[in-house]
Amino acid sequence: MRFLWKYLKGYKWMILGGMGLKLAGTLVELLIPYVMEHLLDHVAPQKELAPVLLWGGAMILLACTVRFLNVTANRRAVRVARENIQAIRRDLFHSALNLSGAQTDEIGLPSLISRMTSDTYNVQSFIQSVQTLGIRAPIMLIGGIAVTLTMDTGLALILCIMAPIMIALVVFISFKGIPLYDKVQRGMDDIVRIMRENITGIRVVKALSKEPYEMRRFSEANETTSRRDIKASITMAMPGPVVTLFLNIGLTLIVFIGARRVNGGTTEPGVILAFLTYFNMILMGVMGLNRVFMMLSKANASAARIAAVAEMPEDLRRLQEAEGAQTEREGYIVFDHVSFSYAEGKDGGAQQAAAFAGASRQQCLKDIDFTMRKGGSLGIIGATGS
Repeated sequence: MRFLWKYLKGYKWMILGGMGLKLAGTLVELLIPYVMEHLLDHVAPQKELAPVLLWGGAMILLACTVRFLNVTANRRAVRVARENIQAIRRDLFHSALNLSGAQTDEIGLPSLISRMTSDTYNVQSFIQSVQTLGIRAPIMLIGGIAVTLTMDTGLALILCIMAPIMIALVVFISFKGIPLYDKVQRGMDDIVRIMRENITGIRVVKALSKEPYEMRRFSEANETTSRRDIKASITMAMPGPVVTLFLNIGLTLIVFIGARRVNGGTTEPGVILAFLTYFNMILMGVMGLNRVFMMLSKANASAARIAAVAEMPEDLRRLQEAEGAQTEREGYIVFDHVSFSYAEGKDGGAQQAAAFAGASRQQCLKDIDFTMRKGGSLGIIGATGS
């Protein structure tokens, strides 16, 4: 995430301001069930209309305040995410244009396209969500437990026991998802590569009747990526049902124990209703944390892939105009004893241009000589399909 901070630090005051608004909105939202409990247990028994309307109006005012603060904070978060991802895409595009031939072949054009599209989208989603859910979710969780402790310590202990277990589960599973999403993004590179090859070479594919072969290639890459995506999604979705199960067990205990305490006169009915509302808030908080960690897993893998290109050292030395090649032959293209070969790159099938490389290479062109005048044409004949 060091790569992202390089861009985000210029927006730190806007981010802090938006997070402050989100914090205020969440704290105000936590007051609504508390006011409801007071209305049911202390105001309604007086059987007077004016106090009921007064406290009901207070709940409406709090709800409107929550909406205003949340909408304002969300707009700030969207703006920060949009402007930062615009800068990241600009720098990534600039870096891609300045890669040498060997660097471009090492990374691969499909991977560059994938990093410019799906990877930047993952980073944008994370930047936006961490400013909203990253504040709201933990405050909902911690604040909900804190308020319930002031209302009924005995019932709140049920939450205090379950919350650490649920949080530990979400964090553990979320960190398992980071390498899985990295594999998903690499699979997307393969899909983009095959699509690009077939779209640009569609005439050759049809001329050689290779449609069934290319469809099999695409299907295999698509199925592999789908399996990886399903595995990552299932892994990251596991906390949801488990957390819901824990909270439903807690709700059952609250209703069962709370009903007995109400019958015994130690707890008011409004407290039970407030507890049920706070339980839902805590559920939203835990699920929000799960979503943040899911986006963190994707963004961490995507940011590393973007940084690998954006921070790649320059491999090309810019020549001054005086150092450029000089020729008296205006309008000619001249190849003078040109040779070219491919050397195996890091990625098995991927290859990088390296005529100067070591012994393990496949020579494609050897000692080529030709001259072409301006406006002329050159025909190269080789084996079918080459």
